Amino acid sequence: MKNIYVVKLGNLYFKEKEGILFGKYRYTMVNNLNDASFCKGFDYAKKRAEEIGGDVYKINLEEVK
Repeated sequence: MKNIYVVKLGNLYFKEKEGILFGKYRYTMVNNLNDASFCKGFDYAKKRAEEIGGDVYKINLEEVK
């Protein structure tokens, strides 16, 4: 069984972080889990969640026969 993580803020999911001028960033959020970015590492997801004020959710992946 593998784990992946997703960052959620309210009813929106984190998709990407874009760099803009002068060291500032813009975060793209989506309302559909299918379009969200999945993180393999908890530390990366936690860092993004802290930056935007969101929460990290763990999704367990297991093979279904």
